[in-house]
Amino acid sequence: MPNTPKSDERIGWELIWRHGNGHPRYGSYAAPDAAVTDWATALPKESFVLDLGCGVGRHVVYLSGRGFRVAGVDISPSGIRLTREACADRGISFEGQVSDMTMLPWADSIFDAALSISTIHHHEREMIIRTLGQIRRVLKPGGLLLVDFPCTNTLDYRLLRERVAAGEISEIEPNTFVDQRPDLDEMDDDFLPHHYCDEDDLRDLLRPFEIIQLWAALRQSQDGAGMRGKWIASVRRPMSG
Repeated sequence: MPNTPKSDERIGWELIWRHGNGHPRYGSYAAPDAAVTDWATALPKESFVLDLGCGVGRHVVYLSGRGFRVAGVDISPSGIRLTREACADRGISFEGQVSDMTMLPWADSIFDAALSISTIHHHEREMIIRTLGQIRRVLKPGGLLLVDFPCTNTLDYRLLRERVAAGEISEIEPNTFVDQRPDLDEMDDDFLPHHYCDEDDLRDLLRPFEIIQLWAALRQSQDGAGMRGKWIASVRRPMSG
């Protein structure tokens, strides 16, 4: 199936974020992910926090409101622009960079904490490993990371496997799925890789870090057909090494 312009990650995210910051779930002033609100209580006061894949800034706005200094990176210039506008509206200082997560434009060991919510899995596994290496590099020793991944023990994963079997989408590597059809809705991110993890895979990806807590946040689907949800991991960069 031929590639379309949207298959370029930068163009795809631009198509999504050019619609603005009013999305009810991911918009600049949308409610933060519950895992982020819990995690933020463990951060030292005045922490410098990096949001990877910050989108239009919902967690930047939330964490800044909690008193943290926040930086963000996103591959979409519109995402960073809208985050800056949201921060300016609230008098928030924000250090934003347009960049791929696999090449973070910050020096070593400068962040107290980092988070990546609903984002880091949008890569093939090798790129996820590179991104985690970059996060480890920019975190201070002992720095904290909150990250989530789609879970294989879910209805969504089962449906993806059925779509692969039907020839509707591609499995480009084990448990990594891409929808390459040219007629996807502009607000749909299925053009990106979606890497799903079981527990062994996730623990292997997180080997550069010390795992504080790892859990599957699952819930029954509304139609009762299966479980939905994701893995959530709270980890830290080791103090040595």
